[in-house]
Amino acid sequence: MQEIISDFVVTNTAQRDIELNLAIQFAAECATAGKHRGILITRHDFSRFTVALSPDVPFGVIHERDLVAR
Repeated sequence: MQEIISDFVVTNTAQRDIELNLAIQFAAECATAGKHRGILITRHDFSRFTVALSPDVPFGVIHERDLVAR
């Protein structure tokens, strides 16, 4: 089961980068405790992102999932 670390909405790319970096850093610290989940970043649309720990992602790996219809 996924553990959501951060779910956020941004208004510009600078804010996106800051929020993603902070969430990924925190997720990496949390993942190190159990060493059995990796990080999954989901882009829901152009302004909403979720960073989660997922057992479907190997420890030490970051997967990106883009749900934006193109």
